[in-house]
Amino acid sequence: MHRMRQHVTKAGLTFFFALFFGSQTSADVIQSPGGMTYPEIVGGIDGTQNFVFDPGSQTGTFQVTTTPFLLKIGPSSSDDVNVTPDGDGIHSQVLNLKLDSNGHLVTDPGNSYALYGTVSVGGQTYSGLLLRATPTTFGTSGGTTSGFNLDLKVTGGALATQIGPELFLSILPTAGTTFDGNFAKNFSIAIDRVKAWSLNPPPPIPEPTTLMVLLAGAAGLLIRRRVRISGADFDD
Repeated sequence: MHRMRQHVTKAGLTFFFALFFGSQTSADVIQSPGGMTYPEIVGGIDGTQNFVFDPGSQTGTFQVTTTPFLLKIGPSSSDDVNVTPDGDGIHSQVLNLKLDSNGHLVTDPGNSYALYGTVSVGGQTYSGLLLRATPTTFGTSGGTTSGFNLDLKVTGGALATQIGPELFLSILPTAGTTFDGNFAKNFSIAIDRVKAWSLNPPPPIPEPTTLMVLLAGAAGLLIRRRVRISGADFDD
């Protein structure tokens, strides 16, 4: 009787896991990090997304192009910094990914994220390539209200040190997208918004007054030490 119960339990668990995991989208959505962190990049103006599938290689190119309009340094509206075109008129946020037929990220030198424009932060203006990053994971929730998201490793750009080493990027579609979770065919969506925020924000830069106090204190300690050494030499 005990063995029969074990067999029934195992069969039930097998059925449960097959039903649960079999119903999941191949490229499951990445768990969004808890709480909002800053800096945050917001874009969505004139946004487009296209996926072109190649049956021969069983891979496709996932591409997003949108116009960034805001860099949020903190939660207050006073922390909002406008992103404007650079000297060459370039003002864009571009993402390129290589995915397989199940929507999994494929290692490819073309996998990239780039942010171009001009911003003024802390009294300093940065222009041109503001941020460059490499995608490390990709996911989607699937369905007609599907969004896409991914983790990024920051590799360069004028704002690299201000943004931090890692980003979480979320792509939100407008209503009526036709994507059904199938990565074995071409598809495109209209983008409502693209948001990227820092996973590990860099430590805040000390205020000039604080920095001067620290330097003055260090200088004082150095002078005292030299005076003590000179006094010891004189006594000898």
